[in-house]
Amino acid sequence: MSGGMKQMQMLVTRFERLSRRISLAGLLSNHQAVQAISQGRVKVDGQLASSNFKVFQEAHVTLDGVNVPPPEPEPKLWAMFKPRKVLCENLEREDARTIRAKMRRWYEKEINRAGQALAVGLEEESLKDRHWVIVTGLAYAFDGLVLLTNDGIFAETLASAESNILSAFDCKIQGDPPVEVLHKWRTGARAAGVNYGRVFCTVQKRTGATYRMRVRYVESPDRPIDMLLDAHRMRIQTVRRYAFGPYVLSDVPEDNVIRVPIHKSIRHLLPVADMRQTLVPVHGAMLEAPAMHLAVRRVSQPLVPASFSAVFVLSMFARHVLLSSWRSVSP
Repeated sequence: MSGGMKQMQMLVTRFERLSRRISLAGLLSNHQAVQAISQGRVKVDGQLASSNFKVFQEAHVTLDGVNVPPPEPEPKLWAMFKPRKVLCENLEREDARTIRAKMRRWYEKEINRAGQALAVGLEEESLKDRHWVIVTGLAYAFDGLVLLTNDGIFAETLASAESNILSAFDCKIQGDPPVEVLHKWRTGARAAGVNYGRVFCTVQKRTGATYRMRVRYVESPDRPIDMLLDAHRMRIQTVRRYAFGPYVLSDVPEDNVIRVPIHKSIRHLLPVADMRQTLVPVHGAMLEAPAMHLAVRRVSQPLVPASFSAVFVLSMFARHVLLSSWRSVSP
């Protein structure tokens, strides 16, 4: 082999599909990444990716010549305040304001305030040109807390009713709320044929003919707050999401997107990484044949030549056979 024997390393590493790795890096959505692969825009260790196969973390992946970094151990999570009359959409539109357009305006405002010299690194932190997924969307007329993530699987899990995450909404309604209905909701509520589960309401303030109350229940895309209130003839004036699980609106600024840590109460919902022990080239390479997978152990072997690795594995197998034979004949 020209250039000497290739150095190999046996370690436990993470495998991800190419499209998912590109999506987690915030460069494209998963669907767009699949299209980019089919268009020949993705390379793995300098070789054109022929399909959306899985690559290990050490592989060098590029999209249109731009490096695609390996995913971090955990998904990223951001929080922001969505004002009223702003669409929860991951795009910019000429006919309406969207949260992506708000991000761009916040970025430009920060640049003008701090100046180019003090704004070093702000471009990398900004989400205005990054791909992200909305975890907790809000209707156009509502405002409040919105969570974003770079992981679509994590977003679906958090938004699912099966995850049992309580949301809290501050609602202002006109007229007297039906007290008997509110008490009945504690054992279970339904609206438009949809089961909302247990709903807890607390009247906080009365001002003239309007009531302010906090509504807490397990939210999901098919169980919006407005459908529940409308079904029981409560005339909505304003709705604000105050909290989603451990995240509360009072911790979020009104004119910025901040990264928030993964709270311990939702860590069990994190996606499970595909970890395998395998032989990996030192500088990463695309596997052209199925990798040799051994029992997963969180250890790594020192660097060894590829030819020696095969001899080592065969010798260990022979040793295992000899020990088994000796145990079978020993008294």
